[in-house]
Amino acid sequence: METLAKKLNGFSLEGISNTVSAIQQNPEIAKFKLRAKNNWITGGHNRSTIQGFYGACQEDTSREVPFVYDNDEPPILLGENKGANPAEVILHGLLGCMTTSMILLASAHGIEVSSVSSSVEGDFDLQGFLGLDPSIEKGSQQIRVAFEVEGVSEEQKQELLGLAMQSPIYNTILNPTDVRVTMK
Repeated sequence: METLAKKLNGFSLEGISNTVSAIQQNPEIAKFKLRAKNNWITGGHNRSTIQGFYGACQEDTSREVPFVYDNDEPPILLGENKGANPAEVILHGLLGCMTTSMILLASAHGIEVSSVSSSVEGDFDLQGFLGLDPSIEKGSQQIRVAFEVEGVSEEQKQELLGLAMQSPIYNTILNPTDVRVTMK
């Protein structure tokens, strides 16, 4: 199967096929536990590290060095700009996951894409967070995502939009998720 050895949009078609086959044979392979750790530094500045995770029925140790992300607030929100604020990190994660989902699934469907760019904007009102107005959500009131895709037909653009909306992060934000918080 010469076609399966090829890459489309940077993804190995054989890799996609093998992954889907493995999951069909053993659905447990599809279950992942992703992790992050965070330490407060000062003020709004804190640092997250991401390294190991559980996936494909095993603990993954492929990352020899953790990814490090600093979070802070801009001065207007009493921070020192030592990193993006956590809401911006969520927006970044949303764009990244929707883009990756779109391109991976496009590759699986045989759609070649020339380029993708995207932007996101979220509306936040601090009155909710600060408890000043209980009628205002503590989180974002609305998030707007826009994609610009080149190299495909208008019909394929609509298909790609649907593929992007299969993103796990998009669906985590869209649908209520059970979040359990404990104190040690």
